[in-house]
This record gives sequence, C-alpha cells and structure tokens, in this order.
Amino acid sequence: MSKTYRAVLIALACALLALTVASCGGDDDDSGEDIALTGLQEGATTTGACAGEPVKGGDLVYARQSITENFNSLKIVNGNGDIFANNLIFQGLVRTDPKGSTKIEGAVADKWEVADDGMSYTFHIRPGIKFSNGQPVTAEDVKFSLDRFGDPKINVTLAAVAVGYKGTTIVDDETVRVDLTQPVPAFLYNISIWPGFIVPKDLVEKDEEAFFKDPIGTGPYMVKELKRGSHLTFEPNPNYWEEGKPYLDSLRWDFATDSNSRILALKDGQAQIADGIPFSQVNSLKNSGEFVVQTAQVPYFVGLWFNHKREPLADLNVRQAMQYALNRQEINKSIFHGVGTIPNSVLQQLKYDAPPSEVKPYPFDLEKAKQLMSASKFADGFSISLKYPAGYDYYKQLGLYLQNAWDQIGIKVKLVEADQSTLVDSFYKGDYDMAFPYAQFTSDLPVPDEYAQFVAEPRSGLNGFFSFWKDPEITKMVREFVSNPDEEERAQQWPEIQKALNEQTPWINVMDLPFIIAHAKNVCGTDINALGSDSLENTWIAKAE
Repeated sequence: MSKTYRAVLIALACALLALTVASCGGDDDDSGEDIALTGLQEGATTTGACAGEPVKGGDLVYARQSITENFNSLKIVNGNGDIFANNLIFQGLVRTDPKGSTKIEGAVADKWEVADDGMSYTFHIRPGIKFSNGQPVTAEDVKFSLDRFGDPKINVTLAAVAVGYKGTTIVDDETVRVDLTQPVPAFLYNISIWPGFIVPKDLVEKDEEAFFKDPIGTGPYMVKELKRGSHLTFEPNPNYWEEGKPYLDSLRWDFATDSNSRILALKDGQAQIADGIPFSQVNSLKNSGEFVVQTAQVPYFVGLWFNHKREPLADLNVRQAMQYALNRQEINKSIFHGVGTIPNSVLQQLKYDAPPSEVKPYPFDLEKAKQLMSASKFADGFSISLKYPAGYDYYKQLGLYLQNAWDQIGIKVKLVEADQSTLVDSFYKGDYDMAFPYAQFTSDLPVPDEYAQFVAEPRSGLNGFFSFWKDPEITKMVREFVSNPDEEERAQQWPEIQKALNEQTPWINVMDLPFIIAHAKNVCGTDINALGSDSLENTWIAKAE
C-alpha cells in the first residue's frame, strides 16, 4: 500500500465511520422509565393503518441527522449522509435484503453462478433493466463499474472490499464473469455496497464530474434538487425494475443535525419520519400515542479504543481488569435508557457471532478486576487519558462513569473532550491513550471479514486498526476464515475468533446499540436493511379513513 494511497484511505475512512449524530437532549423525557427493546416496534409497521396493501401517492418529509454532500459513491465525503442517498440512486449487481436480514438477493443481476473453486462469479444482467434516464444497462456498463471498484486509485474510499478482484470479462450482452485472485467468501457482500454500484460507462467517461452532480442509476429514486446544508429532494425513477415501486410521489430529506430540531419537526408535523432519535427522548415519543418508535439491529457499537503503545494498555491483565470493572447493566440503564445489548464481542454484532451462552460477556466483578490489577505490572495503578467526542451528552456521561469505575481499581482517568475531526486525526496518528474515535461506529458489511482484516491482518497496513495491537495466532485464524469458501466451516471458525478477540480484549466494546427512528402512524413500510439504510422504495403513506 503506497503512502499516498494509505493517506487517502485513512482520510476517507473517517467519513465512512464517523457518522454525524446530534447530542441527546433530555428535556422531553420525564417518565423516569427505562426502555426495553421489546417495548418498541422492531421492523416496519404492519399493524393499524399499515395493515392493508401499499398505496401509491403522497409526499414524505424525512428529518435526517446526516447531511448529504456528494453523490459519487467512490468518493464518499460525509459518511451515511452520502451513503444512504447513494443507496436510493444506485444499485450493485446484488444487494442485501431490504427488510433487514443478511441474505443476498439480486439487483442489477437477477441470477449468478459461483465456480466450484470460488475463483469466479458469472452474473446475468436482469432482463430489460434500465437506468433512470431510460437507457439499458449493458455488460459494458457492468465491466466498467466493477473495474473502477477494483482500482485502488479510483476506489479510494474503501479499497479493502475489493480484495481479490482480478477483472471482469464480458461473456455476452447480458452476461459477465468476474475473476478473482483468491477465494473471497464475502465477495457478494463486498459488491453489494456503494463502491460496487453500477453506473453508465458512456456518461461517466464523457464528464464524470457533471455526471455525479446530476446522477442516474438503477435505484428507486432520482435526484430532483440538492440544496446543500438544507435539504435533498428525490423523485421516483420511472424505469425502476421493481414493478409498482417506489410508492411515494416525492421524498424530501430535511437536514437537521440537532436532535431537538428533528424531534420538533416530527411533533409539529413538518416531518413524518426522523432518524437518530436520542435515547432520552424515546419514552416521550413512544408514550405520546402519535408516533411509532422503531428499532433496527445493525452492526453498531460503542467502541473504546486502546493504544497498545502505552505500556499499561499492552498488559493483558490490565485490559481484562478494566472489562470486569464495568457494570454494563448499570451503564445500559442509566446512560442508554435500556435500549442497548450487553456485548460478547469486541466488535459489532456480525453474522456468525456466537450467542452469549457460547461466548460469555464480561460480567461485572470488581474483586476479579482488583485481582487482575494486582497480578499486572501496574499493581499500584497508573494515570491515563480518555478522549471522547464533543457535543454528545451520553459520551460525557459515559466518560464520567468510566472514570469512576476505573478509579476503584487504581486507574486515574483524565477526560479530554475533542471535536470529531480533531479526535479522528489524533486517532489515526496514534496520538491518544484511550479514545472513542467515532461518534457512531458501524461496519460497512454484515459479515466479519472487513473488520477481522482491519484489526488482525498486518498486511492491511492499519496497525490493528490504529490500536497497534497484534496477535500472530489470531492473524492466522483470520486468514483462514476470510479465504474459506465453505459457509458451514466459516460459521464454525468465526466464534473461535470472536472468543479469542474477546479474551485478548485489544479494546472494549462498551455496548451494542440499535438504530432508532420514529415516524407518524400512517407512514408504512419503513424497512431498514442490515446496515441501517432505509429501504424507502417500500415506504408508503396510508390514506386517512
């Protein structure tokens, strides 16, 4: 990996992983109750006004926490603000299930075959599929798009997902074959997300900059207007391949980075749906009787990173002691209002994860924590700093909790609040002791392959994903896992890696969290896929009775 390319990758990875979320205000939460996920709507609404068949028509306003800056899916600028918009405009050959499972299904391609050795994939372009301007999708378009996906000079945002890509051959007008340099069992997932989206070769080659200002794709919507920092308006793609979809006449995203603004827009009827619902305001919305509060389980965690160049954090006894000193039940109740899930992995919740009965979460055991500290090289304790994102009440609360918890085992924590860009810059430079590097921390794929290589593959050049941790045995396990095409064997291999990482605890997963949205009761089909992206082609507005 060249220094230039690595610098670009690092800079843009920030945009992918650091999702913009507003602070959690508490003014509206006066119930004093804790919230369990069982008390919320999981998945799209299917009862009440939404129990019937979808109907066409209506204009939907969505108050969104992340601003869309750019439609070039190979040059993501503002994380999910860009990604979620691109997901409505473009598609890849395949996609993950819009309704939330990790199943792969057809998009631009309607069927495909995989070679027995896993070294090639043959895709058949969906008959009659067109771009939103009406021109047919050709094998030339597919080859052009996938070759861009596989070129690290073009796919600077997430070249890691193009691992193993060798090239694409046009078999005939409706068929292409993709060849790999090695088996890549996550390949279909890799091409299902934004770097693998299919674009028209002629228009991109003619003027790439102009194309991505006014893009066309095979997704359910087209861009009508982008007013930067204010709103983005979509209109239906008249050539969309899913018959009858999308249902809406128009869709407008109103950008509202402040959480109170989103909640106010929802309550005042200026918006019918909002994302990034603060934990502290879930109760008031849920109990109002006017809105549905909906959760989606996605790969999203509160990751606390350790810098292993700091001697105390390189001590396994210290790291495990810090795990045992955390009362996650209390953290979940007091800070996350009960919506979190206690993790049994140092990574996000991912496909193949073993349940807590097989890989045990760290329990709260203060005596065990003190014993481990006594057995460490730092029995007398030490002082260390913790950086966290500015502007987020729950990070401030969490920092104070951790400061108090670890003080009980002799660790003095200095809290340092930093704005997101400064925090990320210091994280990538290794200029930190401990840090919550991102306001939100998600995975780009529902399978573990991406993060497994980020954290345990030295050849990635990411130095244990900027933790400077390494473990040769776990690296060996990861290499076997990511190159194994046998699904059943992978399902057996990953829990062993999960367990080994959890025991080594190179960093701490404080809590797994869901994405939370809220919407008016007559807004239906609010599906969210396994990566947290709204499947708004399925969304419809029930008519008033």
